[in-house]
Amino acid sequence: KENRPVRNQEAVAQRPDGSFFPFLPYPTPLQDEQGNLIGAVNMLLDLTDRQRAEEARQHLSAIVESSFDAIVSKDLNTIIKSWNHGAERLFGYTADEAIGQSVTMLIPDNHQDEEPRILQRIRRGERVEPFETTRQRKDGSLVPVSLTISPVRNATGQIVGASKIARDITSARENEHRIRMLMREVNHRVKNQYSVILSMIRETNKRSETPKQFESQVRERIMALSRSHDLLVSAEWKGATIRDLLAAQAESFPRGDVIEMSGPSLVLSPNAVQYLGIAFHELATNS
Repeated sequence: KENRPVRNQEAVAQRPDGSFFPFLPYPTPLQDEQGNLIGAVNMLLDLTDRQRAEEARQHLSAIVESSFDAIVSKDLNTIIKSWNHGAERLFGYTADEAIGQSVTMLIPDNHQDEEPRILQRIRRGERVEPFETTRQRKDGSLVPVSLTISPVRNATGQIVGASKIARDITSARENEHRIRMLMREVNHRVKNQYSVILSMIRETNKRSETPKQFESQVRERIMALSRSHDLLVSAEWKGATIRDLLAAQAESFPRGDVIEMSGPSLVLSPNAVQYLGIAFHELATNS
């Protein structure tokens, strides 16, 4: 009625089946030769797909921003275009400090050759398989990361950059190191156990007159070794006191619970626990 077109006004329409959909109208006045308003022509642009795309974009944006991993995008000239909170936590730069800078500022000098190779593969449209490397924080410290890199395309499908997901693997590296140390320690302890058992069998064989006596004594001594081992496990293999070791070895004998002990609370090393445990077992057996 004001004889002017209406633009940028979204609205909602209802279909015959009762469903609603958003649309963008383009009402344009129709005028006669004298410029008088005689009607209008309208075009409705269905915004359903655009609205879904916007919702998906917002959803994806929320995921990126809340991700604990560092998610960064760059163009084909290595210039950073986006920088999430995970990147701020990992690298120490704010988004204002990082966006517009070259991503090479995160790469240590001895890893600078990685970026040209990555960009070369990105330009070919290849997805770079996840790999482990090292990156540099704002304070100059180095952090081991796992990188996942993918091409970024524009609306026409042209590759315009790359997205990077960097995950801090410091804890994973430390856990791997602890596991390797633990395996070496377990291997060392098992070998010690074998040595103790072999020594036990050898000495028992010297003192046994019959196979039955040999079998009985070996079984008893292995059980004694097992009791010493249980003490070490409960103390996280740090050792055991003489009092606890004597009590554990005497417990399996008749009237073993009436033994009285006094003296300083000396802590024995793991190896000493195993060997003295066998010695205490022998003394209790003789008694």
